[in-house]
Amino acid sequence: MQLAAIIVSLVLTVVGVALVARAVAQIYRFVRLGQAVPAGSRTDDPKQRTITLIKEFVGHTRMNRWGIVGVAHWFVAVGFLTLGLTIVTAYGQLFKADWVLPYIGTFLPYEVYIEFIALGTTLGILVLIAIRQLNLPSRAGRKSRFTGSKMGQAYFVEAIILIIGAAIMVLRGLEGALHHVDGYGPAYFASYPLVLAFEGLSTETLQNLVYLFAMIKLGTTMIWAITVGLNTNMGVAWHRFLGFPNIWFKRNADGEVALGALQPMTTAGKEIDWEDPAEDAVFGVSQVEQFSWKGILDFSTCTECGRCQS
Repeated sequence: MQLAAIIVSLVLTVVGVALVARAVAQIYRFVRLGQAVPAGSRTDDPKQRTITLIKEFVGHTRMNRWGIVGVAHWFVAVGFLTLGLTIVTAYGQLFKADWVLPYIGTFLPYEVYIEFIALGTTLGILVLIAIRQLNLPSRAGRKSRFTGSKMGQAYFVEAIILIIGAAIMVLRGLEGALHHVDGYGPAYFASYPLVLAFEGLSTETLQNLVYLFAMIKLGTTMIWAITVGLNTNMGVAWHRFLGFPNIWFKRNADGEVALGALQPMTTAGKEIDWEDPAEDAVFGVSQVEQFSWKGILDFSTCTECGRCQS
C-alpha cells in the first residue's frame, strides 16, 4: 500500500505542478495582451490598496453581505489558503505514517486551528453545495443566478474541496489513534469521534489507512491542479489566486465599487481627445485584446457566481 501511495502521489504531483506552472505563464501572457490603463490609475496609493486587499479577504466584506453564503465561503477560502501545511504533512505520512511537522506539528494552537478550519471548510462546502442545489436553473429558470454558468466545473470544485476536507479529518483521526490519544481534548476536539472509531485497529492497519488517505488527499489535490492547469478559463478555480491581484488593482484604492458615471474612453492607456483624436485611436472594443489588461484579468477571475458588483 505504501509504495503504491508514494508512486501515485508523486507522479500526480509532478504532472500537476508542471501544468499549473505552464497555466500561470499562459494567463500572464493573456492578461498582458490587454491595453494599457491611464498611468497610475490602478497603482495609486499602494498602502491603501494593500489594506483593502487584506480587509476584503480576511473580513470577506463583499461575500458577507450574502449572509450564510459569506460565512460558508469564508471557511472554504481560508481553508484553501491556510491548510497548505496539511499537504506537507500528507507527503511526510507517505513515508512515515506517524510523521508530524517539526516544531509545530504537536503545537496545541496549531492543532486546534487545523481541526477548526478543516471542520469549517468541510461544513462550509456542504452548505454551498446545498445552496447551489436549491437554486438550480432547472428549479428557478432564469431567476437562478446560476443560469448560464458552467455547472460541471462548479460540481468538480465542490467535490474536490469536500473530499480534501473529509480526508484531512480522517487523517486527523488516524493520527490520534496512532499516537494513542486516550481522552477528549482540544487538539482533537473535532476529530475525536474518528479517533475512537479507529482505536481498536492494529498498528499495521492504521498505517495502511494513513498511506491510503494521504494518497487520496494528495491525489485529489493534484487532480485539481491538473484540471485547472489544462483549463485556464476555469474562473471558479482560478479566482482563488487571481482574486488577490484583482482586488489590489481595482479601480478605487479604498475598495469602493466601480459604479457611477462612465469613465472617459481611452485608447492605448490615454484619454481620447474628441476634438483631435489620434489617427490610430480605437473607439470601443471589437477584439478581446482591445479590452484593458485589467478587463482581461476580470474575465479570468470571474467565477460565474451571478453577483456582479456585489
